[in-house]
Amino acid sequence: MDADLFNELKDSIRQMKAIEKGELAPARVRVVNPENEVAQARQELGLTQEAFAKLLDTPVGTVRGWEQGRRQPPPSAKVLMRVATKYPEQVLECAEEAAEYNKS
Repeated sequence: MDADLFNELKDSIRQMKAIEKGELAPARVRVVNPENEVAQARQELGLTQEAFAKLLDTPVGTVRGWEQGRRQPPPSAKVLMRVATKYPEQVLECAEEAAEYNKS
């Protein structure tokens, strides 16, 4: 094994131990929210990920990323989700009307 690589690995192990002891802050922290507001909003509306993505005019992969906690939705999407969970019938009705309008 290359001596430089070996020394890098040793440094990484030292850093890991320091992080475990609380002596060093990790470079990144991944926060997983078990009560994911995106999944809750989608489920309250009774929509699949595909239908929810269409409602938000967002790729389904983006919705999946939000639900898995890999990414956070932008503020505009968060607002729309809150409105949709508070007024589901109205939002779904508006979405249907918009879809009909776009077909014309």
